[in-house]
Amino acid sequence: MGILDLMVALGYSLARMLVAYIISVLLALLVGSAMARNKLIEAVTLPILDILQSIPILGFFPVVLVFFVGNLPKPFGLEASAVFLIITSLVWNMIFGVYASIKSLDPSIFDMAHVYSFGPASKFFYIYTPASKSALLANTLVSWAGGWFFLTSAEVISLGEEEYKLRGIGTFILESFNSGDFTSFYMGIGGLILTILLTYIILWNPAIVSLWNLPLLSIKIVYEKLSLIVSMLWNFIKEVFIFIEKKVTVPKVFSKAIGLFFAVFIFYYLLKGFTGLLSLDIYDVALNFARELPISLFHVFLVLIFSFLLSLGISYATYKSREMGYIFTLSGELLASIPAIIWWPLLAQIALASSLGPYLVSLIVLLQGAAWYLFFNIIIFGLSNIRREHEELAQVYKIKGWYFVRTIFLPSIFPAVASGLLSAWGGAWNATVVAEYVVLSGRTFDMGGVGALLNRYTVEGKTTEVALTALLLSLVIVIINKMVWSRIFSRISSGYTGE
Repeated sequence: MGILDLMVALGYSLARMLVAYIISVLLALLVGSAMARNKLIEAVTLPILDILQSIPILGFFPVVLVFFVGNLPKPFGLEASAVFLIITSLVWNMIFGVYASIKSLDPSIFDMAHVYSFGPASKFFYIYTPASKSALLANTLVSWAGGWFFLTSAEVISLGEEEYKLRGIGTFILESFNSGDFTSFYMGIGGLILTILLTYIILWNPAIVSLWNLPLLSIKIVYEKLSLIVSMLWNFIKEVFIFIEKKVTVPKVFSKAIGLFFAVFIFYYLLKGFTGLLSLDIYDVALNFARELPISLFHVFLVLIFSFLLSLGISYATYKSREMGYIFTLSGELLASIPAIIWWPLLAQIALASSLGPYLVSLIVLLQGAAWYLFFNIIIFGLSNIRREHEELAQVYKIKGWYFVRTIFLPSIFPAVASGLLSAWGGAWNATVVAEYVVLSGRTFDMGGVGALLNRYTVEGKTTEVALTALLLSLVIVIINKMVWSRIFSRISSGYTGE
């Protein structure tokens, strides 16, 4: 494979990422604002999103194969499948960011909108979008990394004998390694790293720095030009929709008809899935799931402890030294973005060296899927909570070292730690599908766990078993979120405010 193949593969992957990101932003604005402003939509959508964000990427493969690949022309269906799978790695925290931003707005804003007869389009463009900008940008750092992290899983869609490989950098790197072309393999990794770094330095970091004074390396000139173009395009779309809103009255019957269409559409596919479950030995799947669940729980809690200690140390070093902050944040952006499955060939020598090697690499992959959620939450939201007067008092009374960490640093950042741990918890579960099972150099490494079980069902082509296992996992995660994490989050947020 040559340089041209590498450039084309990078171009395909980057294009899929950008399309998925744009769609994710629009979905986040539409769904998040609807949830925040309509109690019925909020009541119905919140639990559904809670389940969907907990489903690992393999759990969406049956949907992709049935809906996109099965019903659309092959090339378009495959590309739509890849974009859809990337969206499932990007969109959830963006939706919740928009939802929280609009939910926290002063009610008087909506009273004024009612006085001035704002319609849906006017509210969307003049209230919802500006209010959500900060949340969308803050979540972009981890969302963009999450998309790259699962990129390979989106470009290689396989279920039993059905396998579809799309041209892209993930496929390029894996095929180079499997064919023994290590020159192309390392060229692919180098090209991927360079592309990821450039997207952060040119696109996302300047946007974040424009809102928060964070230690992020950025080049502003390209961002400023692109920002101007995007603003002009957005303003044009805004004017079109507001013009339509003023000139065209949409009957309520029409909007209800659209809602009914989507309800019937969803019900049809749910019924189709339920019919598949009737022919399945549910007891057998549930038993296999129950056997593997404790293994994954151990893996996830272990990686959460490592993530907490690692993020705490790096965040404190970032707080003490802005120069170190540049290095750590850029390294974090890069490491968090490297596709999960690529860590296995990259660390193949470790994995093949001893019986403990695969478990060590598995831990590294899980850390990549979890730790950076916590780190970026602390960097963006936590460090900004450390109040200037507390720092000045610490200087006056010469409070340093561990005493400073215990009395000022930790209490100030703990609300961000709470939300970061919750995100890292979800990230770790999603990472289990690529950390607990892999085929490397003709050898299969199976570390056990729900992620490994999903992979085994996928290899065997058991579509319904994959869907049911993913659903069971999602329900367990949601139950633990409600019973454990929500209480921990509430206690930490109220008990550690840095006051």
